[in-house]
Amino acid sequence: MKSNLLLSLTRATLVIGAVLLASCQQFKKKPAPPPEPVKAEWKYPGEWTGGDKSITHIRINVDTQRATLYHGDEVVGWTYVASGITSFPTPTGEFKILEKIKDKVSNLYGKGYDASGKLVNSDFKQGRDVIPPGGKFVAAPMKYFMRLTGDGVGMHIGLISKPGRRASHGCIRLPSKMAPILYTHTSIGTPVTITGNGPDYKTYLAQSAAKARANAAKYASAKKKLDDATAAATAATALAPDDPNGPNPTPTNGNTPAPAPGTPAPTPAPAAPAATSAPAPATPPAEEVKPAVPATPAPTPGTVQ
Repeated sequence: MKSNLLLSLTRATLVIGAVLLASCQQFKKKPAPPPEPVKAEWKYPGEWTGGDKSITHIRINVDTQRATLYHGDEVVGWTYVASGITSFPTPTGEFKILEKIKDKVSNLYGKGYDASGKLVNSDFKQGRDVIPPGGKFVAAPMKYFMRLTGDGVGMHIGLISKPGRRASHGCIRLPSKMAPILYTHTSIGTPVTITGNGPDYKTYLAQSAAKARANAAKYASAKKKLDDATAAATAATALAPDDPNGPNPTPTNGNTPAPAPGTPAPTPAPAAPAATSAPAPATPPAEEVKPAVPATPAPTPGTVQ
């Protein structure tokens, strides 16, 4: 009897403990979810502290993707940049601003559209890519352009989606907030030094020449492929010379071909009126020759008339 009572008490104790444990688990505060990672924001594309001072020298480091602006020996500002990617590097060395154009557009790079207006190539390059028949090329904007080389390398407004990384075809992209400052405070002849991992200008020119040859070959191949496809499409829709749906062949001997059996005879065209010869002009009457009237003799002196 005692053993049964003890067993019952033990069971009751276990049940109560289980209930209490479950209630504790139910009301236990859940841990807060981990905070979302903070996205890095590009709050400062650059800084200008020069006031109305001129920029007398610019130093660009393609490794750090930053440009430092000087007035004499004084640092008057800095800006992020985006130089050429590895396959289109920005040349390094000593340069000068050769030209300034506020609203320039590229004559090489842009976007290619087909005849319906659909974008077919967002990285179109003249001389390398082919515009589809009826399509068009829209040049890329290069606002606040400051030329550094004769072949087109310069500084201008451009997309810098990931500060600190190379992104261009060789030019030096500037943030939209900093490009007008550089454009305003520089002049033709302002020195620009480009340092870091990149080819010198001579090597850059040799690399560019090799790419130009490769691009020309690529363009010729693409153009031939497009021409062949156009010719094939034209041939596929053309009618054979003996196709009854095609136009009647033009006779080469000047004779009208005989009509097909069952074809009604064409109504003859009305005959053209006979040409009427113009009347001959009337013969003018012969001029009447009258005999000369003899002159009246002068009166003899003393003769009464």
